[in-house]
Amino acid sequence: MQSKNAKWIYLIILSLIWGSSFILMKRGLLYFHPNQVAALRMLVAFIVAFPFCLRQLTKIERSRWKYIAVVGIFGSGIPAILFTTAQTRVNSSLAGMLNSLAPVFTMLIGAFFFRTRFSGLQIWGVIAGFLGAAALVLINAQGNISADAEFALLIVLATAFYGISVNTIKAHLGDINSFVISGFALMLVAIPYGIYLFSTDFTHRLATVPHAWLGFAYVATLAILGTAVSNILYFQLVKIASPLFASAVTYLIPIVALMWGVADGEALNFLHIPAMLFILGGIALISYKKGTKSVLPKQ
Repeated sequence: MQSKNAKWIYLIILSLIWGSSFILMKRGLLYFHPNQVAALRMLVAFIVAFPFCLRQLTKIERSRWKYIAVVGIFGSGIPAILFTTAQTRVNSSLAGMLNSLAPVFTMLIGAFFFRTRFSGLQIWGVIAGFLGAAALVLINAQGNISADAEFALLIVLATAFYGISVNTIKAHLGDINSFVISGFALMLVAIPYGIYLFSTDFTHRLATVPHAWLGFAYVATLAILGTAVSNILYFQLVKIASPLFASAVTYLIPIVALMWGVADGEALNFLHIPAMLFILGGIALISYKKGTKSVLPKQ
């Protein structure tokens, strides 16, 4: 398959997978507690991803493990709980739109804590992104001030943690294969999450709650496709296309999430659309710099 055709196929598949993550979380929450959904997602993703990087275990320098721990905690562990908790009160489509703030926080945290330089145009991008996010957080489907704004802010906080993770990888783990980083980072959070999961009523819910195994399937699909498979596809996309082309998935994820939300009967206000466009426009301004590298999207 020619790379010019393959890159579009990878881009579309990744957009569909990552854009569908939020509706899968929503479905899993019908059967399990938010913390259980987060723990199950981390555990299944670890089980799938870890065998592919097991051979690299002894090759990781001891000094790097603290950075891998940062990636695991801030890139996966804490955001997983923040998203599931938020989606008990926030629509999946809104969650998908707010998730697109990740590149904004990646640039900000890089500038203030990792000495990454940015231009005046990128500053306007940050401002536009936060204006759009403020509208999404504050305006509910009826056009009023949202009573659940604090839950939407949990997603904003999760995207800030993504920024910490991405900048840590760039500054301290850039020479290590990204899939290896992902596998070991998942290991560090999946073990305590697994212990927690089986200390709850998770197995009891599986045995007694009607259709709980369907909920398990939703979360397992989220973990397998949204973490393990998608990472492989993304890294392959970066190899056959430019980083800038690969970063286009950031713009498509909220569109897919929005489509799933509408199909699921979620109510949106017409002001949510221009608010999302403000965020995407901000990302475009942030990315408009020669040599800018793409940011791995998160959900």
